[in-house]
Amino acid sequence: MASENGRTRKPVAVTLLMAEPAAVVDPGEADTAAKLFKALSDPVRIRLLSLVRYSPGGEACFCDLAEEFDMPQPSLSHHLRVLVSAGILERERRGTWSWYSVVPEPLETLSDLLRAGGPLADRPARLTDAERDARC
Repeated sequence: MASENGRTRKPVAVTLLMAEPAAVVDPGEADTAAKLFKALSDPVRIRLLSLVRYSPGGEACFCDLAEEFDMPQPSLSHHLRVLVSAGILERERRGTWSWYSVVPEPLETLSDLLRAGGPLADRPARLTDAERDARC
């Protein structure tokens, strides 16, 4: 038993890691996820992704997407370029138009992180009041 200021304290077990090591996001996964979340952090980009994903044949022409937004062409091109740079959309030139389609793997990465039981959605183990008091 440890002694502090003449008082005797009982040792208390402290759990430093509340999740299984395999469930903790490693630095590489965190970097990838952050880039994807950043690319999707704008409502225009969320809407673009949705429009492309549910377009006939799973692809959309820039001309069709432009009809859905009240913004200048350079602004819409910027948002699409961000999604393409993040690997969320693919772009294919056909004549004078660009056609966009969804790349499923990045969305699956985010889904794995956010699914029930996943590293970002799983609930940590509950501490008792005594365990919480002992940690601080």
